[in-house]
This record gives sequence, C-alpha cells and structure tokens, in this order.
Amino acid sequence: MKIEFLLPPESKETKYPPQPAKNFIPKKYKDLDGYTNDDLRAPTVKQCIPFLDAMTNGYIIPFHQDYLITVDYNKKEWDVRANFYSPRAHGSQQLPDKYQDGQKPVGKFANKWTIKTPLGYSCLFVHPMNVPKTDFEIIPGIIDTDIYDDAVLFPYYFRRYDGGSKENVQIHIKTGDPMVQVIPFKREKWKSCSGSTKNKNYAKLRDKWAGQMLNIYKKFYWRKKNYD
Repeated sequence: MKIEFLLPPESKETKYPPQPAKNFIPKKYKDLDGYTNDDLRAPTVKQCIPFLDAMTNGYIIPFHQDYLITVDYNKKEWDVRANFYSPRAHGSQQLPDKYQDGQKPVGKFANKWTIKTPLGYSCLFVHPMNVPKTDFEIIPGIIDTDIYDDAVLFPYYFRRYDGGSKENVQIHIKTGDPMVQVIPFKREKWKSCSGSTKNKNYAKLRDKWAGQMLNIYKKFYWRKKNYD
C-alpha cells in the first residue's frame, strides 16, 4: 500500500517531511534499560512490545515552523507566534466545560501536507503515542484521505492550562519536533460478539511456551509492522 504526502504547488520542499514513526523514537526511550538494576524480575517499558508498536505505528508529520506560545495562567490568556502560517483558534463553546478539556483554549497547528491514501482507506490522526509528555495535546480525529483533497489542520489544547498561579509561561516548539502521528487504516464493516474461546491453535501455542517466563509475546505472538 502507498500513502502520499503532497505539498501545494506554491510550496517549496521542506527539510522536515513526514517520515515513518520509527524514525522518531525518543532518546529517553532508547537510553532506557530493559530491566531495573539488571533485575530480570523488574522489566521496564523497554520490554513491552505493544508499547513500542504503538510508538512506531504509521507516520509522523513534524512541525515545519517554530511556535512560541506564551500562557498567562492567572488571566487564562494565551498568545501564539509563528513565522509563516498564522495560528488559528477555536471558540471555547466548541469544547463545553463538562467535556474532556473544556476549560482549556483550543488552537490549531498549521500543516502544509495533503495526505492521499488508496480508495477505501482513511487516516487516524493522534498525538504521538508513548512519547515523553509535551505541553500540548493533539485532539484525535479521522479523515477519509482517499477522497479529501486538502491539507488537514490539527487542533490541540494545553496540558498545563489549569488556572494555576503562573504568569507568562513560555512554550517553544521547534521546527522538526514531532507534531502528529498518522495511522492509515482500511474502512471495513465489523460486527462484535462475545463468548468463550474455541481456538485450538491458541491452546497448542500456550502448550508450546508453557514454562517460559521472558519475552513470550515477542517470541510467539508479535508480528512485524512495516511503514516506510
């Protein structure tokens, strides 16, 4: 399958194009030991394959410009500066107080890339998964990128906007930092059901790894995902 990230005709090639998410594994994760104090009874998240799979799934669109955001927590005011594309904001009525983060102002990050997927495929856009906490949080959304022909803007809110006592907290987002994770998927009809397992292969596989203690999921269940 092929996913395309396309620039508008008037745009010049950027130094920070979308890339596979595996190229953005944080240094903090790479430097993490697999076990605490080399104790095999105390594995860290470095040994969790599902954690790594989520982090490296799909693609990352990086920021193509710096953002300087100044937040006054006392007045609940904020100011966003960027060089090229003007930042946009949502009205507070779009996220009511009783909803997820209705107390926080919501903005939109600019994005110059139009995303195209094969017919029948959409894209899920989420905050980069399982990375160190950032001052902002991308609000997830799904776009049918096989038929939508424009760039997607990405709404976000501030994690720390809590009405605290701080004034003029400044957040500097740098060009090339990961902005959003893009996960293509096929639109299919699904039907849910529940009950007990009747999978004989599952029972046989459990017999195969019975007695082992380390890396069971990776050895017997995990399958490699490919995004290039």
